[in-house]
Amino acid sequence: MMALTRINNNITALNALRSYSVTAEDLRTSLERLSSGLRINRAADDAAGLTIAENLRLQVTGINQAVENSSDAINLVNTAEGALSETTARLQRIRTLALQAANLGANDSVTLQAIQQEIDSSIQEISRIANDTQFASQHLLNGEKNNSVSIVAGDSLGIRTNPESYSSTLSTGKHHLKITRTVAGSETVHNGADGVNNSGMSAFAGSTFETGTYDVVVSNVVAAQARVVSTGGSITTDGTSQANGTDALDGLQFDGYSVDQNDVLRFTVVESDGTSTAVNVAVGAANTIDDVVAAINSAIGSDSASYDASTGQFVLTAASAGANSSLSITLAIDEEGGGVPYEKILDNSVRTAGADNTATLSIGGGPSQMVAAGQTVTVYGPTPTQTGIPPAQITFTLGSALTAGTDVLSLVQSEYTGQLDGGTEVAFRNGAQDVRFRSGSENGSTAGEGVTLDFDAAINLGGTSRTIVLSAVNNSMNFQIGANSGQNVSVAFGDMRADKLGFLDQVQPNGNVRVVSGIDVTSLTGANEALEIIDEAIRQVDTQRSSLGAFTNRLEATIANLGVASENLAAAESRIRDADIAFETTRMTRNQILLQAGTAVLTQANAASQNVLALLQK
Repeated sequence: MMALTRINNNITALNALRSYSVTAEDLRTSLERLSSGLRINRAADDAAGLTIAENLRLQVTGINQAVENSSDAINLVNTAEGALSETTARLQRIRTLALQAANLGANDSVTLQAIQQEIDSSIQEISRIANDTQFASQHLLNGEKNNSVSIVAGDSLGIRTNPESYSSTLSTGKHHLKITRTVAGSETVHNGADGVNNSGMSAFAGSTFETGTYDVVVSNVVAAQARVVSTGGSITTDGTSQANGTDALDGLQFDGYSVDQNDVLRFTVVESDGTSTAVNVAVGAANTIDDVVAAINSAIGSDSASYDASTGQFVLTAASAGANSSLSITLAIDEEGGGVPYEKILDNSVRTAGADNTATLSIGGGPSQMVAAGQTVTVYGPTPTQTGIPPAQITFTLGSALTAGTDVLSLVQSEYTGQLDGGTEVAFRNGAQDVRFRSGSENGSTAGEGVTLDFDAAINLGGTSRTIVLSAVNNSMNFQIGANSGQNVSVAFGDMRADKLGFLDQVQPNGNVRVVSGIDVTSLTGANEALEIIDEAIRQVDTQRSSLGAFTNRLEATIANLGVASENLAAAESRIRDADIAFETTRMTRNQILLQAGTAVLTQANAASQNVLALLQK
């Protein structure tokens, strides 16, 4: 009662105004939620709820994208599988033709040639399918993948021992492991270069191989086959054909590559004054090692060239009485073998500085062989144990000049140990040149796990910079099928070209491997062999298709599971973030009524102060 007699402070009106403001704010909130459909429109609405809802939304959007990724993966796999179905049809047609060709009693030479022509056409189509099958410009069936990871380790070496160990574990997918050893400068002075012995490089997977400089062990290979390439340390004969004065050079193995009849060995001897003498030795059926030695000595006018039958080593030695005499030797051999071009260039220059100083240069070639999973093949330094090995595509250049008193290069016994899984590619590199291995089939292989490289050797290096690189690549493809890191799967695609299908463990006497691209049914032996090759090729393709089919089923199950997860997470987010329309409508109606009542009450409260004027009038 007393409040109604005061003019300066209308407490009743202030109370009505406060209630009116609260009701107006509640009505605004209700209208906002009804218009947006959300209970949380800003962080202030529910700070904790907003955090939870945002995390749930991240999972939902991630899962939805994972579903899209899985669908893309299915489309990619279906593209490859569809192409392989046509490859199977071509292989079955070739097998039918081979069976027809094997019926020699009913076929003449013209018929056999016609059958062979159709087979050749189907073979070309198989390779075309493998080369042209793409998804988003990415080749699927020819062994070419574009994603890679590089791991680099290295330091500058002088004359020292390097017992360091480098170990890297590669995740799923195709990887490139790069170990670089760089050498610059000189730290040792020699009175004349007393020797250069470069035993070459090697690159391989699947078994154990050794050369004079590198020893690499690769295991846990699940691929159906592997191509092995390596270079050796010196020109030697194979273990079963020791050369002497009566052994013919025809077919002689020089550390894995054959020097056949009518091949030409080209040597160039460069004197200290810059003049050079070219020596071309044509190998005929009657030539012997002694003939080659004699031809070289005759051309250079000395007895520097020699051959040691006990070690199987060809040596060209220079001795000089002057301080600045020099000897430069270049060996170049160009061959075709096993359908793979081969080129090897080895160029060393050695400068001597005294009458008793000699320089010895050992030159080696490069073998290549297809090996089956689990098969053990060993190649040792200057004495190889494998024969009939065709040359691989190897280019190796070593052309650094050594100067007495300033530079020396001596690569002594060193070891590298690595472990790679199946479906990988391995390469050793010296400078810009490399030697590569790629398995012929990666069916069923897993990602390149646990790739390890260990150094344990004394390496004496000086002079110009050198780098040695080991790279490992896995031909599998990764797909992100989850909302979080690490939720991915991979599938391996084998090389489905004709020259990679149908590989059998046996190697032909001429060193060639037996694959689809080499099928020849013009003879009974060739037709029967073609059946074996085609059966193996069909098995490879069927294995790849089965792998892709199982992978597709896995992705479809993943999509179904992701759909359920997305639904449940979206429901959880909705319960936190979305507005209850029925509740908000009821609340809005209540607030509208309260707001109208508040307006009327506030009007009455403001009018109550007018009663004080009656007291003043009396």
